[in-house]
Amino acid sequence: MAEKRERKGRPQKLGALIPEAARALGFEEELERSRRARVFQEILIEIAPHLVPRCRLVGGENGRLVVEVDDRATAQELHLRSAEITGAYSSHPRGARAIGLTVRIGRGGEDTERH
Repeated sequence: MAEKRERKGRPQKLGALIPEAARALGFEEELERSRRARVFQEILIEIAPHLVPRCRLVGGENGRLVVEVDDRATAQELHLRSAEITGAYSSHPRGARAIGLTVRIGRGGEDTERH
């Protein structure tokens, strides 16, 4: 039978350890990209929930959110709502300043639209 060990020091929350571990392992950039994508998804759920399964935040370039979409109709709707989305992203407690959207159609597609 295994013996129980007595804890030394204060217990820490797992969520507080993850960023530190990611930094130590060199995954800080991936963790930050995941955090931004989660914020973007939360905003879309509030503003336009029907778009959530058809688009995803893939990065950022020069203050712009880079979003990949499945079709032109989704790209058009993101264009129409770009000011609303970037405003909500910029004011979100875990968001960051965003000046616009860059929309890419299709996975690895070559079409790019800036809004």
